[in-house]
Amino acid sequence: MRKQLISLCLILVLICSFILSFAGCGGAAGENTPSSGTSTGGTETFRLIPTLQEEAVAPVKKTYSDEEQAILDEYYQKMLIEFPSWRQIPRRMLREHYFEANGFMDVEFTFCLGGFMTDCRCSFSSGSANPEGSWTIWENGFKKFYTSGVTQAQMDYIRDRLAAQIEKKIEEKGLTEREPIPETIYPHWMERDGELFVTAEYIAYYPNVSEDQKGCGIDHEHLFGRILLE
Repeated sequence: MRKQLISLCLILVLICSFILSFAGCGGAAGENTPSSGTSTGGTETFRLIPTLQEEAVAPVKKTYSDEEQAILDEYYQKMLIEFPSWRQIPRRMLREHYFEANGFMDVEFTFCLGGFMTDCRCSFSSGSANPEGSWTIWENGFKKFYTSGVTQAQMDYIRDRLAAQIEKKIEEKGLTEREPIPETIYPHWMERDGELFVTAEYIAYYPNVSEDQKGCGIDHEHLFGRILLE
């Protein structure tokens, strides 16, 4: 009887260990693992996982003169007063734009994700019709990434998947490439009907087209890749 009791205890321990190890695989570790698949509608999906701000990819900044940069600095501070919620965005994640000509001035700050612009932006414009100037803000679902961002590894994966979709279309249509796809496509973040997507466009050409034949649908097609973000 004692031996049977010990054997039963060992079996229970093994069963519990198996259950705990299985749960661990689907728990916290699983939540931090990107997933990719295809939805029922045929659209490829990807789970974009926010990362720490210091690990997030930042956009390449345009270089301005000292005078222009001083104006950007001035309006950046004014923007934070006008829209306090933008204080949570690290400035390195903003694309900064300045333009002035013929009495017109435009200053714009755009939130970038993975190094590419979203449609979340603040703009200040002034001109002869509006000498005092005014602010305008646009925001969408990508504002949930204001305090985080995405890694270079995720962006590399997204670019590869978008390129693969476009390459498949080129093969199916019998088109030709003039430039390497992965290096020349630019991911674009978009929101439609409450869903978030990342897309990219590529121009592919028909073979054996004469030089005097130009135009969309005549010598080339615009092809798109698209991924639904979970």
